[in-house]
Amino acid sequence: MATQSMTTQTDPICGMQVDPNRAGSSSEYNGKTYHFCCGGCKAKFDKNPAEALKLGATKDSSSGGCCCG
Repeated sequence: MATQSMTTQTDPICGMQVDPNRAGSSSEYNGKTYHFCCGGCKAKFDKNPAEALKLGATKDSSSGGCCCG
């Protein structure tokens, strides 16, 4: 029987909770892996990771919807 991860991480662009095992995309920066809900958030992060992390999540994802959709 397969086990499912109960740990989620926050997409640093939109704030959405992402299961690392099912993440749409991921990037490494300064030795840490960041997971994203979609390729659009990854692209924004990859343009300037330091600035993205400094600003933090800029969109409220409490509605549960993906910011890229």
